[in-house]
Amino acid sequence: MLSRVSNSLYWMSRNIERAENTARLISVRLIGSIEHEENHWDELISISGANDVFEEHFERYDAHSVMDFMSFSTHNPNSILNCIKLAREDARAIREIIPQEFWEMINTFYWDVRQYKQENWNVDTIDHFYQMIIRQSALFQGMVEATLSFDEAYLFIKMAKFIERSEKTARILNIYYYRSEDPDHNDPSLYRHWYAVLQSVSGHEAFLKKHRPFINGERVIEFLLFDDAFPRSIQYCLDQVYDVFQELENGKIEHYSAELNQLIAHMRNRFREITLVEVLTEDIHQFLQDFQQDCFKLGRLINKTYYLGEIKV
Repeated sequence: MLSRVSNSLYWMSRNIERAENTARLISVRLIGSIEHEENHWDELISISGANDVFEEHFERYDAHSVMDFMSFSTHNPNSILNCIKLAREDARAIREIIPQEFWEMINTFYWDVRQYKQENWNVDTIDHFYQMIIRQSALFQGMVEATLSFDEAYLFIKMAKFIERSEKTARILNIYYYRSEDPDHNDPSLYRHWYAVLQSVSGHEAFLKKHRPFINGERVIEFLLFDDAFPRSIQYCLDQVYDVFQELENGKIEHYSAELNQLIAHMRNRFREITLVEVLTEDIHQFLQDFQQDCFKLGRLINKTYYLGEIKV
């Protein structure tokens, strides 16, 4: 497959996934701010790792500023608008290999986002926008499964999706764990806190089916790190990335892909060998930050191995 095509498939998938993750995070925070007056909007910027860029353009971490920055700002390369715009550009660049209905779906998605920006949005009504992003992303995933052959194009899309998911789950856990350590938290607010973490990855129902009726920090962390059946746990995502890579290489690791194979295997085995007790005893923040660094290295090695374009992080 041409590197140009691989690059477009890879980044189209990552940007759609990134936009969906951002929409869900904001939507959950909106509900928390309305129902429980929890307004830690700065956490959302910390999860995206964009504090410096945000502070260049906004004075306060209030609801309107954070949502504007994460949803529509042209200064934020990872705003929902920018992510969908980039995904559309990548889809347009490979129109010859994707089905027409696939292209039309992404094109419509982009114009729906653009049109919303032109309206005078407000905090009370914008959740409709985030629900639209989540629904359209689900439609994208359905299109991938229903209209593409399960060949190299499909594999690049799948690999990108699971890398993006695993990194986002790590970022969410890392930032939210800090707040759980706040001594002012009482039991009811800690329950809401961890419930919101699960909602942020659409995992609350899956978690409760498995662990009903208890929600506490350790169980949630274990679920999001190690559950091998939940599609947004880091372990599940790494298993998928490993399997996709093996399929791309037909199970034969050549010289050019040896370094990438070594890193993927290392990341996967790290999560299979370590226990929750060890993670919590050692330093969960360092553990998650190390994983995020590995994700960055993984992106660079995928870029190097398959001759993709510039890394867009």
